[in-house]
Amino acid sequence: MLNVQKLYYFFLFVLSLLILVLIHFNIFFSKVKNSNIENHIKTKIDSVVVLTGDKFRIVKGLELLSQNPDSKLLLSGVNKDIPPVEIENAFPKYKKLFVCCIEIESISENTFENIRETFLWIRNNGYRNTTIVTSDYHLPRVKLESKRLINSENIYYVPTKNVSEERFSRMKKLVIEYILSLIHISEPTRRRGISGGGVWV
Repeated sequence: MLNVQKLYYFFLFVLSLLILVLIHFNIFFSKVKNSNIENHIKTKIDSVVVLTGDKFRIVKGLELLSQNPDSKLLLSGVNKDIPPVEIENAFPKYKKLFVCCIEIESISENTFENIRETFLWIRNNGYRNTTIVTSDYHLPRVKLESKRLINSENIYYVPTKNVSEERFSRMKKLVIEYILSLIHISEPTRRRGISGGGVWV
């Protein structure tokens, strides 16, 4: 009888935990969904950062750059094995912009490093209004990292979405991003390391 009772309580615990996870995931999914209908840019921007991952992010970043002729663009997290000329040739419509207005950063290999390099780029160039472009499913974690590392009200966000992507593939990315967001929240403050003077601590 005792074993049956223990099993019952264990079942209730697992069920409750599952319900909580589903509720939390639904909140995360709602943030992703709503990001596609928000108006993120509220002022004239002087800089754009594209967190590389797919061509849709880069195209959106180039569109924003062309709409703001005095701005600059940073491609963050570009594979070190990809020569800059290959990226230029992939977007011939915007080839002139690569000469004057685009920088390529190949140091960062994850979201945390993307935002770190973004902060350093903004600080070193004195930019005041920056827009970060990334996929909609990636945006919640990017916002968490930005608030943790940059902590500026002058950061705006533009999400992109691959409308032709298969549902299973998209759901897989959402689940992975959800898990990574949970890991991010549970991490110690050792990574919250930019002081007011821009010193990594």
